[in-house]
Amino acid sequence: MKSKKVEKFVIGISLSINLFLIVILFTPLTEQLYKPLIVNEEPGKSEVIVILSAGIYDDGLPDFSTLVRLRKGLELYRNKHAGTIICAGGIKPDSKDISIADVMKRTLILYGIPDGDILTQDETVNTYNDITYLLGKFESKFNFDKSIFVTSSYHTYRTRKILKKKGINACVVSANPYELEPLSRLERLSLFKLIMREYMALCYFKIQGWV
Repeated sequence: MKSKKVEKFVIGISLSINLFLIVILFTPLTEQLYKPLIVNEEPGKSEVIVILSAGIYDDGLPDFSTLVRLRKGLELYRNKHAGTIICAGGIKPDSKDISIADVMKRTLILYGIPDGDILTQDETVNTYNDITYLLGKFESKFNFDKSIFVTSSYHTYRTRKILKKKGINACVVSANPYELEPLSRLERLSLFKLIMREYMALCYFKIQGWV
Protein backbone atom coordinates (compact mmCIF):
# COMPACT_ATOMS: atom_id res chain seq x y z
CA MET A 1 0.00 0.00 0.00
CA LYS A 2 2.81 2.35 0.91
CA SER A 3 4.63 1.62 -2.35
CA LYS A 4 1.47 2.49 -4.32
CA LYS A 5 1.23 5.86 -2.56
CA VAL A 6 4.86 6.56 -3.38
CA GLU A 7 4.25 5.51 -6.97
CA LYS A 8 1.23 7.84 -7.25
CA PHE A 9 3.23 10.67 -5.73
CA VAL A 10 6.09 10.18 -8.20
CA ILE A 11 3.64 10.01 -11.12
CA GLY A 12 1.92 13.17 -9.90
CA ILE A 13 5.21 15.03 -9.64
CA SER A 14 6.27 13.81 -13.08
CA LEU A 15 3.00 14.92 -14.66
CA SER A 16 3.21 18.31 -12.96
CA ILE A 17 6.75 18.87 -14.22
CA ASN A 18 5.80 17.84 -17.75
CA LEU A 19 2.76 20.13 -17.71
CA PHE A 20 4.92 22.97 -16.41
CA LEU A 21 7.44 22.45 -19.22
CA ILE A 22 4.70 22.29 -21.85
CA VAL A 23 3.28 25.61 -20.64
CA ILE A 24 6.72 27.26 -20.76
CA LEU A 25 7.76 25.80 -24.11
CA PHE A 26 4.54 25.90 -26.09
CA THR A 27 2.45 28.82 -24.79
CA PRO A 28 2.94 32.63 -24.73
CA LEU A 29 3.26 32.61 -20.92
CA THR A 30 6.97 33.42 -20.95
CA GLU A 31 6.50 36.43 -23.21
CA GLN A 32 3.49 37.63 -21.20
CA LEU A 33 5.52 37.49 -17.99
CA TYR A 34 8.38 39.33 -19.67
CA LYS A 35 6.49 42.30 -21.11
CA PRO A 36 5.49 43.98 -17.79
CA LEU A 37 9.21 44.20 -16.96
CA ILE A 38 9.94 46.45 -19.95
CA VAL A 39 10.18 50.23 -19.61
CA ASN A 40 11.31 52.05 -22.76
CA GLU A 41 10.86 55.80 -22.61
CA GLU A 42 11.52 58.28 -25.40
CA PRO A 43 14.89 59.94 -24.74
CA GLY A 44 15.36 63.67 -25.16
CA LYS A 45 18.30 66.01 -24.75
CA SER A 46 20.02 65.04 -21.49
CA GLU A 47 23.07 65.84 -19.41
CA VAL A 48 24.42 62.31 -19.12
CA ILE A 49 23.84 58.72 -20.24
CA VAL A 50 24.22 56.08 -17.53
CA ILE A 51 24.87 52.52 -18.73
CA LEU A 52 24.31 49.87 -16.07
CA SER A 53 26.44 46.74 -16.37
CA ALA A 54 25.53 43.06 -16.42
CA GLY A 55 28.85 41.23 -16.24
CA ILE A 56 32.06 40.22 -17.97
CA TYR A 57 33.45 36.93 -19.24
CA ASP A 58 36.46 35.16 -17.74
CA ASP A 59 38.69 36.61 -20.46
CA GLY A 60 37.84 40.14 -19.35
CA LEU A 61 35.48 40.98 -22.20
CA PRO A 62 31.97 42.35 -21.58
CA ASP A 63 29.27 39.70 -21.62
CA PHE A 64 26.52 39.77 -24.23
CA SER A 65 24.00 41.65 -22.07
CA THR A 66 26.57 44.33 -21.26
CA LEU A 67 27.48 44.65 -24.96
CA VAL A 68 23.83 45.14 -25.88
CA ARG A 69 23.54 47.88 -23.26
CA LEU A 70 26.75 49.52 -24.49
CA ARG A 71 25.46 49.45 -28.05
CA LYS A 72 22.32 51.33 -27.00
CA GLY A 73 24.32 53.85 -24.99
CA LEU A 74 26.64 54.37 -27.96
CA GLU A 75 23.64 54.96 -30.22
CA LEU A 76 22.24 57.59 -27.84
CA TYR A 77 25.63 59.31 -27.57
CA ARG A 78 26.09 59.42 -31.35
CA ASN A 79 22.59 60.83 -31.72
CA LYS A 80 23.71 63.63 -29.37
CA HIS A 81 21.25 62.93 -26.57
CA ALA A 82 24.13 63.63 -24.16
CA GLY A 83 27.85 64.31 -24.37
CA THR A 84 28.91 62.23 -21.36
CA ILE A 85 28.52 58.57 -20.48
CA ILE A 86 28.81 56.99 -17.04
CA CYS A 87 29.63 53.27 -16.98
CA ALA A 88 28.48 51.64 -13.74
CA GLY A 89 29.77 48.31 -12.46
CA GLY A 90 32.27 47.22 -9.84
CA ILE A 91 34.62 44.30 -9.33
CA LYS A 92 32.89 40.95 -8.95
CA PRO A 93 34.58 38.06 -7.08
CA ASP A 94 35.38 36.26 -10.34
CA SER A 95 36.48 39.35 -12.31
CA LYS A 96 40.24 39.15 -11.63
CA ASP A 97 40.43 42.64 -10.11
CA ILE A 98 39.03 44.25 -13.27
CA SER A 99 35.96 46.39 -12.74
CA ILE A 100 33.11 45.97 -15.19
CA ALA A 101 32.96 49.75 -15.57
CA ASP A 102 36.58 49.87 -16.75
CA VAL A 103 35.92 47.08 -19.26
CA MET A 104 32.89 49.00 -20.53
CA LYS A 105 34.93 52.20 -20.85
CA ARG A 106 37.65 50.44 -22.85
CA THR A 107 35.02 49.00 -25.16
CA LEU A 108 33.44 52.41 -25.79
CA ILE A 109 36.86 53.91 -26.52
CA LEU A 110 37.40 51.18 -29.13
CA TYR A 111 34.19 52.42 -30.77
CA GLY A 112 35.59 55.93 -31.00
CA ILE A 113 34.21 57.68 -27.92
CA PRO A 114 36.81 60.05 -26.42
CA ASP A 115 38.22 59.04 -23.05
CA GLY A 116 37.20 62.38 -21.58
CA ASP A 117 33.53 61.76 -22.36
CA ILE A 118 33.40 58.56 -20.28
CA LEU A 119 33.17 58.43 -16.49
CA THR A 120 33.05 55.32 -14.33
CA GLN A 121 31.43 54.20 -11.10
CA ASP A 122 33.18 50.99 -10.10
CA GLU A 123 32.73 50.81 -6.34
CA THR A 124 29.63 48.58 -6.22
CA VAL A 125 28.29 45.39 -7.81
CA ASN A 126 24.49 45.35 -7.66
CA THR A 127 21.79 47.50 -9.20
CA TYR A 128 20.64 49.30 -6.06
CA ASN A 129 24.14 50.09 -4.85
CA ASP A 130 25.31 51.05 -8.35
CA ILE A 131 22.54 53.63 -8.67
CA THR A 132 22.82 54.85 -5.07
CA TYR A 133 26.57 55.34 -5.25
CA LEU A 134 26.69 57.01 -8.65
CA LEU A 135 23.92 59.45 -7.69
CA GLY A 136 25.98 60.48 -4.69
CA LYS A 137 29.27 60.52 -6.57
CA PHE A 138 28.11 62.70 -9.45
CA GLU A 139 25.22 64.70 -7.94
CA SER A 140 27.24 67.93 -8.01
CA LYS A 141 28.16 67.39 -11.66
CA PHE A 142 24.84 66.35 -13.22
CA ASN A 143 21.13 66.88 -12.75
CA PHE A 144 19.96 63.27 -12.87
CA ASP A 145 16.40 64.36 -13.57
CA LYS A 146 17.91 65.16 -16.99
CA SER A 147 19.69 61.85 -17.47
CA ILE A 148 19.16 58.64 -19.42
CA PHE A 149 19.59 55.24 -17.79
CA VAL A 150 20.27 52.36 -20.19
CA THR A 151 19.91 48.72 -19.25
CA SER A 152 18.55 45.41 -20.56
CA SER A 153 14.84 45.33 -21.28
CA TYR A 154 14.02 42.88 -18.45
CA HIS A 155 15.97 45.10 -16.03
CA THR A 156 14.32 48.44 -16.88
CA TYR A 157 11.29 48.16 -14.59
CA ARG A 158 13.44 47.54 -11.51
CA THR A 159 15.72 50.41 -12.51
CA ARG A 160 12.73 52.74 -12.90
CA LYS A 161 11.37 51.70 -9.46
CA ILE A 162 14.73 52.38 -7.76
CA LEU A 163 15.02 55.81 -9.37
CA LYS A 164 11.43 56.68 -8.44
CA LYS A 165 12.08 55.62 -4.84
CA LYS A 166 15.01 58.05 -4.79
CA GLY A 167 12.94 60.85 -6.29
CA ILE A 168 14.82 60.83 -9.59
CA ASN A 169 12.78 61.47 -12.72
CA ALA A 170 15.32 60.12 -15.21
CA CYS A 171 14.52 58.62 -18.60
CA VAL A 172 14.87 54.82 -18.63
CA VAL A 173 15.70 53.32 -22.02
CA SER A 174 15.71 49.65 -22.93
CA ALA A 175 18.52 48.07 -24.89
CA ASN A 176 17.44 45.83 -27.76
CA PRO A 177 15.09 43.15 -26.29
CA TYR A 178 16.93 40.33 -28.06
CA GLU A 179 15.52 37.88 -25.53
CA LEU A 180 12.13 38.11 -27.24
CA GLU A 181 13.43 37.25 -30.71
CA PRO A 182 12.46 33.78 -32.04
CA LEU A 183 13.52 31.31 -29.39
CA SER A 184 14.56 27.69 -29.40
CA ARG A 185 13.13 25.45 -26.69
CA LEU A 186 16.33 25.69 -24.65
CA GLU A 187 16.38 29.47 -24.98
CA ARG A 188 12.79 29.65 -23.75
CA LEU A 189 13.78 27.75 -20.62
CA SER A 190 16.71 30.10 -20.06
CA LEU A 191 14.46 33.13 -20.58
CA PHE A 192 11.90 31.81 -18.11
CA LYS A 193 14.67 31.36 -15.53
CA LEU A 194 15.84 34.94 -16.18
CA ILE A 195 12.30 36.29 -15.77
CA MET A 196 11.74 34.42 -12.51
CA ARG A 197 15.05 35.70 -11.17
CA GLU A 198 14.03 39.28 -12.02
CA TYR A 199 10.65 38.93 -10.30
CA MET A 200 12.38 37.47 -7.23
CA ALA A 201 14.83 40.38 -7.26
CA LEU A 202 11.89 42.80 -7.35
CA CYS A 203 10.34 41.05 -4.34
CA TYR A 204 13.65 41.18 -2.46
CA PHE A 205 14.13 44.87 -3.27
CA LYS A 206 10.57 45.56 -2.10
CA ILE A 207 11.23 43.79 1.21
CA GLN A 208 14.43 45.83 1.64
CA GLY A 209 12.52 49.04 0.92
CA TRP A 210 14.63 49.80 -2.14
CA VAL A 211 11.72 50.09 -4.59
